[in-house]
Amino acid sequence: MGMFSESEKKRLLSSKWVVKVTENHVVFSPEFKSKVVQLHLDGYSPSDIFSKFEIDTSLFLPKYPAKCLERWKKTYLKKGAKGFKEETRGKGAKGRPKKKFDPTDTQSLLKRLAYLEAENDFLKKLHALADAAEKKNSR
Repeated sequence: MGMFSESEKKRLLSSKWVVKVTENHVVFSPEFKSKVVQLHLDGYSPSDIFSKFEIDTSLFLPKYPAKCLERWKKTYLKKGAKGFKEETRGKGAKGRPKKKFDPTDTQSLLKRLAYLEAENDFLKKLHALADAAEKKNSR
């Protein structure tokens, strides 16, 4: 999707089905998503459904309605209409998985060695600073 001009934002916001419009993102109401998915399950095409609800599809990329419906349909089939009302992004995220250490990979070993050497150098400097501070305080 591209950038929406101010007039395009106003046109989108004039629909009762649009909750929010940023420069490159549209947030549709949960009721809209639910009705759209039900119509899609009844056999209507994505662009026909958006047109029926008076959403101007010329403002979006050609496959935008279909991609939205694909996402919304997964949510609807998994959680029902209530799935559109709760925010689930980020829930259950476990972060980036840690890479397993492979002792047979030479590059991995060299990187690990360099890291450990740097860590040791840092700790030596830290201990030296702590000792210097202790000597200074003991005078």
